[in-house]
Amino acid sequence: FGPRYKQRAFPETERTFHVFLASHMLSAKVTLLLLTLPLCVPSLNQAVLPPKSADVWPRLIPLKREAVPVLRDGKIISHKTSYSGVISLGRPLQQFRVVFDTGSGHLVVPSSLCTNESCIEHQQYNISNSVTATAINVNGDECMDGSLCDQVSIGYGTGKVKGEFVRDQVCLGEDTGACFEVSAVMAVELSNQPFRSFRFDGIMGLGLQQLSVSSDFSLLNRLMGIKSLTRSQFGVFLTDGAQGTEQSEIAMGGFNQKRVLTPLSWAPLAKVSLGHWQVKIKEVRIAGRTLDVCQDGSCHGIVDTGTSHLGIPGSNMPQFMDALSVDSAGQASCTEVPAPELELVIESFVLKLEPRHYMRPLPLAKGVNLTSPHGISPRKSNDNEISNDTVVVLSQAEAATAAQNASNAEVTSGTCTPRLMPVSFPEPLGPKLFILGEPLLHRYYTVFDWAKGAIGFGLSDTVHNRKALQAAHGHGAEHVFDEDQVFLVQMVVSVRVRRAAV
Repeated sequence: FGPRYKQRAFPETERTFHVFLASHMLSAKVTLLLLTLPLCVPSLNQAVLPPKSADVWPRLIPLKREAVPVLRDGKIISHKTSYSGVISLGRPLQQFRVVFDTGSGHLVVPSSLCTNESCIEHQQYNISNSVTATAINVNGDECMDGSLCDQVSIGYGTGKVKGEFVRDQVCLGEDTGACFEVSAVMAVELSNQPFRSFRFDGIMGLGLQQLSVSSDFSLLNRLMGIKSLTRSQFGVFLTDGAQGTEQSEIAMGGFNQKRVLTPLSWAPLAKVSLGHWQVKIKEVRIAGRTLDVCQDGSCHGIVDTGTSHLGIPGSNMPQFMDALSVDSAGQASCTEVPAPELELVIESFVLKLEPRHYMRPLPLAKGVNLTSPHGISPRKSNDNEISNDTVVVLSQAEAATAAQNASNAEVTSGTCTPRLMPVSFPEPLGPKLFILGEPLLHRYYTVFDWAKGAIGFGLSDTVHNRKALQAAHGHGAEHVFDEDQVFLVQMVVSVRVRRAAV
């Protein structure tokens, strides 16, 4: 264009054209730069690299305790409880509150494609909004647009989900300080129980790799790939809600020594091939008397952060209920009633639970029973409450209203009952299988070490434990510290391959 315009005697026009041309060239360069700029911004488009500094670990994540009332005749007779913390998925961040569950093996969050009540009442993951997300099949291959993707169905002790698979970035906590790539489940169906009852959105399964559909879906396996993570551990601190100033937490990539009053006692894992954090129980005592349940040496216990009760072998359930239930003597709370001590002998040490740890807080009227006689089995994923029209387990919104309007059940003569549930599993998990849930975790800080293959127990640094420890030392004692169910142990996993054969 230049020579042709120079033949014309319009210098102003020529200068104008050159300015016009130069400005458009500059505009084109700026436009090109703006188009490529997002590709240079890791927080938007690129996979965030795993933390390079060991200072990130352990990553402390606060856990929120939630207690949902269970009503009978307009009165609160019990509570369902859960503990959940915050994670984020994708870029930009999509935040979720999840239960950190040692009894299952997958990260599960509700999908934006899920339309049932349980999903729409929670935060939903939108794969289209994440620039780092890839829809995948169970084998890790990309599931192309328009294709039928593989699906998975997961049955828990309480509830079930159906979902599809995604690979994306997960960040532990509310910021991007500890992020890494994961393969997760986007739930397209969620059961009402327990998900409608609680505010937590999903589940972060921290079971051993054998519980996952493949090693890529194991959170522990993914964590092991982070070079800056020098400790293959996580530690759990749960409070019972009685002391409002104490904050429950999970420490990822190590444990928080400030939360432990006594040295850790370690128990090696048993039956590792089954995927559970399981230890051998040598002996069980009630009020100092050894029960015959474990005399044949076949007792084991799954330590499960996602279970609100203690699970007892089904055939021994009546014996435990009779031995641990006591008259309330007119007291409004069962946490301080005189009742037997429950002891579990693990390896060379003993875990001891007092009534304040294993009792339901509220006494029940005579003849009232909240526990299903059928219990937990691999054939059934349910709510484990007696099916009774007079017992109401509420959704989030209903629970908030009920807490304002309903009064606690006024029981002048009632029974204090333990938070127990029958567990009926055949071999190889059962039949002598215990589930060590919240009652145990309220007293003991628990460290899960997947490289060592062991679980460590130490007395939690709570107000009650500090007082008990001081009282014991003051008396010169030595080695003293040697319906409402939520049960998230993973029961059944089935994968439906829907991709076209190649």
